Amino acid sequence: MSAAANGKRVCRWAALSLSTIASTFFQDLLSQEGAQYDHKLVAISTTGSDERAQKWLGDNKIPDAGSVVVYHSWEKMLKEGDFDIVYISTPHPLHYEETLAAIARRRNALVEKPATMTAAQYRKCIAEAEKQKVVLMEAMWTRYLPATRYLQEDLLPRIGDVRRVFSDFSFPIVGPELPNDSRFLDKSAGAGSLLDQGVYALTWADVALNTSKASKADVVHAHTHTVPQRPGDVDDITTVILAGGDATAVVTMSMTLPGSSKPAFYQRLQAEKAAPSVRIEGSEASVAIPFPCIRPEELRVQWYGRDHVGEDGVEREEVIRKPVSGWGIWYQADVIADAVFSGKPQTIGADESLRVLEWMDKARKLAGITYDAKLEQV
Repeated sequence: MSAAANGKRVCRWAALSLSTIASTFFQDLLSQEGAQYDHKLVAISTTGSDERAQKWLGDNKIPDAGSVVVYHSWEKMLKEGDFDIVYISTPHPLHYEETLAAIARRRNALVEKPATMTAAQYRKCIAEAEKQKVVLMEAMWTRYLPATRYLQEDLLPRIGDVRRVFSDFSFPIVGPELPNDSRFLDKSAGAGSLLDQGVYALTWADVALNTSKASKADVVHAHTHTVPQRPGDVDDITTVILAGGDATAVVTMSMTLPGSSKPAFYQRLQAEKAAPSVRIEGSEASVAIPFPCIRPEELRVQWYGRDHVGEDGVEREEVIRKPVSGWGIWYQADVIADAVFSGKPQTIGADESLRVLEWMDKARKLAGITYDAKLEQV
């Protein structure tokens, strides 16, 4: 067992792909003094040159960059690399093959969301992870943030039966400046609002409905409008309705609305919006989560149950702050590292990930959103 100078156990990571999200993840992860583990990047794979790899390490201020082993084949890295967890952040149509390959090499894997193109593919990954006795986890980092955990563990049990949920994750990825060959408009790379953004909006519906008694919710309607004046029939303004038990959820997403697409990507994610991204309405209270719902730091509660209002019957307002350290993608890294080092092979959040993937499968079918069949093969 290796330990850093600060006494924390060292968790060694490998990066399969030098993607934009990998840059964000490792910049966030490697700078967090409050993490339970001392996370280190020790190996990367790239199809580019050594110069490109060194530039990526420098641009992202990776500590001890000179000791990071560079592979020009992800298969070779999985076979020969010395690390604890591999982070897979390629476009989602590639996840299935790469995750199965990692599991076959008995590698613990954190795979970006959506973990696979279909629920059937992820079921296969889960089954193989169980056979190989490794830890597998979908990188739905929002589930592990302080506000989300507080909502699930403390607040939702107190707001009564959840009856209705509004969940939206829309922001303008596609604008005039985005070229037609962008990954966000390439269906062979899994482009589309449902898979790219709906996975977050549906995750909030899952958090709200499956922490309560209304755990039988399923997709009853889905519709989409494609990105206007762009080739490829890429889904844009998409609506999914879930119903089950006594609850309903209306889930929306868009790649073109609302707002300006001109500022930098992360500036757009931090823009203030007029309405909350998520509203969870229970019999005792309603909880609103401001934009962006992928990184909540505030829960706005309106208490209206008989035990909460004053003599005049007016609702009581409460704002609960749960600050995030850094960007917040690192919290999930402690979760998977804890499972790896405790010697408990498992697929973390398997039921939750499968539920959302199944909802997306059904929504795609109802809305007529299609991809090449090869991307969905099991």
